[in-house]
Amino acid sequence: MSVSTHPVRESAALLDGARSARAVAREHAAEADRRYRLEPAAAEALTAAGFARHFVPARWGGTAGGVADAAQALSIVGEGCMSAAWTGGVMLALGRMCANLPAEGQQEIWGDGPDVHLAGSVLPAGRVEAVPGGWRLSGEWPYASGVDFARWTTVGGLDHSPGEPVFRHFVLPRGDYTVRETWRNVGLRGTGSNSVVVADAFVPRHRSFTHAAVLNGSGSAADPPCHRIPYKLFNGILFVAPGVGAVREALHEWARWTAGRREANRSRTVDRPSVRFAVSTAGTEVDTATMLIARAAAAADLAEVTPELPVRSTRDFAAAADLLVAAANRLFRVSGTHGQAESNPIQRVWRDVHCMAGHSALQPDQSADGWANHVLGGGSIA
Repeated sequence: MSVSTHPVRESAALLDGARSARAVAREHAAEADRRYRLEPAAAEALTAAGFARHFVPARWGGTAGGVADAAQALSIVGEGCMSAAWTGGVMLALGRMCANLPAEGQQEIWGDGPDVHLAGSVLPAGRVEAVPGGWRLSGEWPYASGVDFARWTTVGGLDHSPGEPVFRHFVLPRGDYTVRETWRNVGLRGTGSNSVVVADAFVPRHRSFTHAAVLNGSGSAADPPCHRIPYKLFNGILFVAPGVGAVREALHEWARWTAGRREANRSRTVDRPSVRFAVSTAGTEVDTATMLIARAAAAADLAEVTPELPVRSTRDFAAAADLLVAAANRLFRVSGTHGQAESNPIQRVWRDVHCMAGHSALQPDQSADGWANHVLGGGSIA
């Protein structure tokens, strides 16, 4: 396999690609929600937009791009379908994670080009047995978003061969696992976050990396910021940015629809104080979430890591998720029975955003503890 000579795509190309993917995702959003998986056209549009290559090292033709560009692109796609944007976020995450593979493993995945759809289950599940030259894996790993379209999938596991267990990620080609349809959640249905089933597959050493390497980043000034910085500086963005676009679009759709609504007494719905308060407050909540994410993304791209930055960023990701949930709740409540119809996209956004907020990277108590420990332990506040 030869190293790709694909040109590096600039941020403008990713954002243009995201707008094209948004149109495709919007067209198929209702069907993805009904079928519990993306339509193939939407999955292909995400790869064509540049999500798969955005955090891939430049040596393989990848962009090794910025976090702010990724956040904006995810928000754009989220306006059309939050499940599609979520899948794009997973593609971004896996590109960054697999950049920790040894060179031989990277070449095996990206040697023919960087536009490779990757999926993964991060949970350290299954059985891992060290054998000469690598490991043998068996078991089942849940929540692999977009796995139906992936060419490679990572699974997590504990390697006990050094003595103390080491949390590692293992990369498997499509032929080494099967997909079991287990995803029947109330929201983010289109992500198709099904389970990966592995039956005694061999994983060579060049297709594995430690979780610690992912979390720490390379720390090398020679690497681009997206590979250099700790993973927690931007991990939450990949899951909350799709919600920004989804709730923003729901707010616009709700406002257009409500402008023409009439009450039972034929008075205008827009004249109700509760309705006017809801739209104003929801707008503020979406804007505040957007600003929190933008600040965290800008800080990640600067790559000037301080003790405060990781705990501030994770705190802000959780706060942004809470703001988006609050905004979605307001819109849903004042939408009445019409807003509860399965055909109304507002109820889908409401379901999707609540599921987003349940992600482990967005939990408010854990994020608050990190920030509190920093501040109350004598840390400075920027």
